[in-house]
Amino acid sequence: MKIGVILPTRGLVFTKVEEAIEEFRTPEVKVYRSNDLPIPDGHNKLAKQALSEGSDYLLFIEEDTVPPTGALEKLLKVDSDIACIDYGVSGWGCVTKNVKGEILWCGLGCTLVKRQVLEKMTFPYFRADMSLRLNDWTWQKLPEEYIKTKQYGSLDIWFCYNARKLGFTITQVEGEAEHLELVELGKRETNNGLHTIQARPRITKNQIVEGGEE
Repeated sequence: MKIGVILPTRGLVFTKVEEAIEEFRTPEVKVYRSNDLPIPDGHNKLAKQALSEGSDYLLFIEEDTVPPTGALEKLLKVDSDIACIDYGVSGWGCVTKNVKGEILWCGLGCTLVKRQVLEKMTFPYFRADMSLRLNDWTWQKLPEEYIKTKQYGSLDIWFCYNARKLGFTITQVEGEAEHLELVELGKRETNNGLHTIQARPRITKNQIVEGGEE
């Protein structure tokens, strides 16, 4: 069994993330990095490369998300098409469910995907130029200027939405990943040049939306 760890770093990755990834390292695990590509180009390039080199699973880890101890083992154990460990963004979890309790989408900060999922999907697997309207569940192309200046999210929603349309399921694994943020870069000759890094608020609530039932 081969596992490709997809780490689209955009040129920066937190030390705590690197330390966590060291736990995964075995001869069957290979880390794929993109240091010079924006979101979601890095995700697409690395996923395609990992698949071409025979990865059976792709473990997506984002540069600011620290997987909890034993994360890979727990994700593999549930044997789901897509398995995720949630993490907080402003107190909200990234896992979003419908009123039936089915997971509609999750974040890609700590998510394991079977290769069969990607093999059945159309490339690019991830897009950030589309927005899902929840009032009628249709996708809208975002204005080009907005994409260039502000938009780089929603790639996880696009991916999960299309995976579910193909009949794949998403399973949440118990636990929570630590989500970090860079508050301020270290300055020369002050504070010993240390960067200011802090953890984002932990999960206190999750979103439930109407619709999205298959």
